[in-house]
Amino acid sequence: MYCVLVVNLLTAVIKKKLSRSWSFSNLVSFCKIHLFNFIQLIKFLENPEKDWINDTIPIEQMNLFD
Repeated sequence: MYCVLVVNLLTAVIKKKLSRSWSFSNLVSFCKIHLFNFIQLIKFLENPEKDWINDTIPIEQMNLFD
């Protein structure tokens, strides 16, 4: 019971810090899905469309045999 209260409190704090409007159930579902993924939660929740875009330069792998 106490674990649920703590999670509810932390989710409410995260929701209050966000400038973007999220419903409580969507926020809890998203956190449940991405519990073991390494993401910056506040940054992602502010702009989820932008954070999925990967703009890194691909690294070329060297050939072992030429």
